[in-house]
Amino acid sequence: MRIAKLQGCVVGLLAVAGIAIPALAQPDPEPRPVHIDECASSGDHLGISRVVEIDTKGGPHFGGSQGGHNSFLEPGEVLLTFDDGPMRSHTRAVLKALADQCTKATFFMVGRMAVAAPDMVKEVADAGHTVGSHTWSHKNLGILGVTRGRQEVEAAVSAVSAAGGKPISPFFRYPYLSGSKTVDAYTRTRDIATFWIDVDSKDYTTRDPNSVIRRVMAQLEQKGKGIILMHDIQVSTVRALPRLLDELHAKGYRVVHAVPKSDLSTVAEFDAIAEKALAAKADKTRVSKLADRAVTWAADPEPVEGQRHHPKSVKRAVPPAKPTSSEALPWGTTPAAKAKKPSKPAHSELPWQSTIFGY
Repeated sequence: MRIAKLQGCVVGLLAVAGIAIPALAQPDPEPRPVHIDECASSGDHLGISRVVEIDTKGGPHFGGSQGGHNSFLEPGEVLLTFDDGPMRSHTRAVLKALADQCTKATFFMVGRMAVAAPDMVKEVADAGHTVGSHTWSHKNLGILGVTRGRQEVEAAVSAVSAAGGKPISPFFRYPYLSGSKTVDAYTRTRDIATFWIDVDSKDYTTRDPNSVIRRVMAQLEQKGKGIILMHDIQVSTVRALPRLLDELHAKGYRVVHAVPKSDLSTVAEFDAIAEKALAAKADKTRVSKLADRAVTWAADPEPVEGQRHHPKSVKRAVPPAKPTSSEALPWGTTPAAKAKKPSKPAHSELPWQSTIFGY
């Protein structure tokens, strides 16, 4: 503030004297305070080695071959990331494992999952983790046009922001790691950074936590650093995470916490959609406790080695085929008042309302 006043005085005096000078540059805004608490830096836990502030202007890419040489990780450093949540029963366990090791992660949340469990969005953010987005309904953007791709991106941004009660980070990850040139061109105009991966836990292919740990550690040993992909809706990750974090600590790996230089603004038309979805969810929750459950993507019942992270290889969870007469379905109906069979795929709809985009 003092510098700005001094600059103003200098400019005024020179102007009176008839001396023309170029405009003086205004000082940059003060950076956000970066703090690593004593628990995270003591060395007794995995903790955090450093906090990296990411400038997302222009929509940079990070990680994997798609990120090129645009990496902020040094040898021995890892970025912990979780996709597809939040899911109350699983995400809360993930948060506990991270808290026990005094470390932080980045959560790429699906919009409709955030609407299904808005309290969990708040819990993740309040615990100091970074919250990004992962589309509205986990569609494969690689096969969508720019209009539908924009809808998926923006609806997620608005939904996760509204659920958490504050702006989210301009961090984004493609579902199935399936990129899109048209969507990328759009996210760049919004200054949204895209995060790829270096280490794939493939936790969605197994329920065995040992398999997850072995896969992650083997890839890290080969690459020496990287962005680690896990899913906070998978039971294998919930079971593996405490021991995986112990293993990372024992092997000397260091966790980097990525934070944005600035938050992401929302788009008004999608804010209205998010508010409507949250209101519908709240109404259904008052009617039926089962409406408080989130829609998830479940792991295959048996390990499938070599399975690719691709839509065709992912099996969707569906409601029970024959619920008891006293059990309400997730979207608030009962067998006595059975709804007509939807004309659109179930995975494109919220459990408490039809698809929001009309396709």
